[in-house]
Amino acid sequence: MSTRTEMGLLASSILVCLIVQLVRSQEDPNSNKGTTDNIKAVFEGRCWDYDVTKYNDLLPRIDADCNVLWDKFSQAFSFRAPCAVKLSSYEEFMSLAKQSLPANKVMFWSGIFSLAHRYSENGARFITLEDTMIGYLANSLTWCGQESPPGINYSSCPDWSDCPTEASESFWAGASATFASQATGNVTLMVDGSDPNKPAYRRSSFFGKYELPNLAISKVQSVNVIVAHALDKPKIEVCGNGSLALLKKDVTARGLSFTCEDDPDAVLHLLCSDDPASRECQLATAHQAGSLPSNLLETAGFNQKPADMLSQTVVY
Repeated sequence: MSTRTEMGLLASSILVCLIVQLVRSQEDPNSNKGTTDNIKAVFEGRCWDYDVTKYNDLLPRIDADCNVLWDKFSQAFSFRAPCAVKLSSYEEFMSLAKQSLPANKVMFWSGIFSLAHRYSENGARFITLEDTMIGYLANSLTWCGQESPPGINYSSCPDWSDCPTEASESFWAGASATFASQATGNVTLMVDGSDPNKPAYRRSSFFGKYELPNLAISKVQSVNVIVAHALDKPKIEVCGNGSLALLKKDVTARGLSFTCEDDPDAVLHLLCSDDPASRECQLATAHQAGSLPSNLLETAGFNQKPADMLSQTVVY
């Protein structure tokens, strides 16, 4: 970043940013919620914060000034009807803010935001869209425009379901496509195999519509899928069946290799850290300590069998 002289502005902007920032992204905004208050200050504060303190050893800095980034971002939707913002409206902003990404570190997620980001560990294990400048700037914010002054609607923005080109959806579509286009090597996708309301993979998801189609087959070799299952819910889909079979078909049709793993040990450890009192985690702990009878290792009725939780899962 070219300008770092106004330290007072930097400090105040970062303070505003830290107060309002939430760990949420690509979620439908609340019904009729207006543009985030003080969005310009929040956006520019995050920009300064990212440039100075975030991911310095993992991701390169960009050359564009924070004020320029805000101008390009806001010009995409301000003084426009909320449902008239196209994906292409954000192209200039995406071009300025995109970063090169380390090989084999890109991770996508679908329907499983919280666990995916705990697993990625703020870039230590994987890089998610929300770790990049583009994702970090907009994460959890709500915005939309209006044709009359001041050009931004602070009282009411449409939900994503209200119109196909709503401002935030268009942004995240472009952000997802840009993120995928920068990936190299092997990429990872985490999905939820325990959701009774929607399949683990949908062609209409952000991964299906914008990320998978924009992986450069000249630079990406494989898509490695992690299927996570909640400890207290049934395993609705596992590797090799249901929508995951369709996912394999779509990935290999693009000329990419495909692997799939159910509940790797590192993911199960995270789940057990959240719910150590669950039956599955207590049985696994008892077995590891040698105090669990062997006839209970394959006990029916448990989401995660104790033996499975202590052994390598099968990779398809």
